[in-house]
Amino acid sequence: RLPRAVVEAARRRAPRTVRLGARDPLRTAVLDGTRTYVTTDGCGSKTIDFTTGERRPSRLEDVAASARLTDALDTLHVYWMMVSAHDVPPESRVAREFLTAAQNTTKHVQMIDVARPDEARALAGMARALLDAGVFTETPVSMLISIVSPLRLDPSGTEAALLFAGAGLPVALCSMPIASVTSPATAPGTVLLAHAEILAFATIVQTLVPGAPVIYTSFPAFADARTGITNYRDPRRFWAASAASQMGLSMNLPCFTSGELASLLQRPDLLCFGGLLEVSTLLSYEQLVIDAEILRDLAVSAAPQEVTAETLGLSAIAEVGPGRHFLAHPHTAKHIRDFVVPKFAEPERAVEPERHGIIKESPREKTRREVRRILDQHQVPPLPERTAATLETILEESARAVPA
Repeated sequence: RLPRAVVEAARRRAPRTVRLGARDPLRTAVLDGTRTYVTTDGCGSKTIDFTTGERRPSRLEDVAASARLTDALDTLHVYWMMVSAHDVPPESRVAREFLTAAQNTTKHVQMIDVARPDEARALAGMARALLDAGVFTETPVSMLISIVSPLRLDPSGTEAALLFAGAGLPVALCSMPIASVTSPATAPGTVLLAHAEILAFATIVQTLVPGAPVIYTSFPAFADARTGITNYRDPRRFWAASAASQMGLSMNLPCFTSGELASLLQRPDLLCFGGLLEVSTLLSYEQLVIDAEILRDLAVSAAPQEVTAETLGLSAIAEVGPGRHFLAHPHTAKHIRDFVVPKFAEPERAVEPERHGIIKESPREKTRREVRRILDQHQVPPLPERTAATLETILEESARAVPA
């Protein structure tokens, strides 16, 4: 048991503001409590092949494609490593995934569950090389380390987190308890367990690396009562995610959670959403594009609405009067520009398009066309050749150092 005074002292050493650097400095995510940045979903193992439609183990090409799609989608701000590249040898997989993502996006890249100290050491070396070359001006990479619920830290992962923190790179301290399986069978109990786990991990990091940038990361979930697998459709997940946001923010730490609209209303620093299906295991390029549009709608839903004489439309109501419409009124012409128009999930119209000679494109066809357009046309500036060669050398040396 950690004494309260020790936990409080460690928490005060952690910075409230954490900066997630980007190759494009204008895309740096500044976690200071003033806005919410959105990451992709992450840690998938399979992909729906965009060409064949078949499900297959994810590959390095999926890392590249999903990073490039993310780079082009403005509602996504951080690339959370979406899938594992099963076609890359395990000893170099993490470093190769990071290098591939960094080559395909100018946004920040966060790695997930870097399980070995040598992987963290390689990433820290690559980060230093990117900073020394001037390709980044701050924190080229961050990492998420998962706690093993209930109440256990993986020794190897903890060592990796401490290495990363010692290099001044941000570490997301992540608890993902599943109610009734790895936490109590209630939403409050699950949120509480995650809170205790994260604070314990933060205390260890801040005691050994005072002032290290850490992120309070809580993803409470619920089990399917019939099968025991994670059930993201449980409606209590949104309450739990909102509560987790409030718990993290109350600690004066950057906060990372899920929960879509319910969490957005709490204004966490980071929110993960987008691109994965089947309990966040299956990458779909099309879904990533659709979710980017949904994120736009969620942001509008969560945004405060200004209430003034102008937005109340008092003059317009008086001028239009009873029984008439507002379509031609200047107030409508001014404010209709704020209306959100769906592009990839357009609802069915009351008018039948075929009667008017309109060839209707399905939402799926429109989405696939947008994926093709981005992958064919969106260009990400390449890393400087000398820097890329340096990163390759670090990667290869790290892989050779891993015991057979």
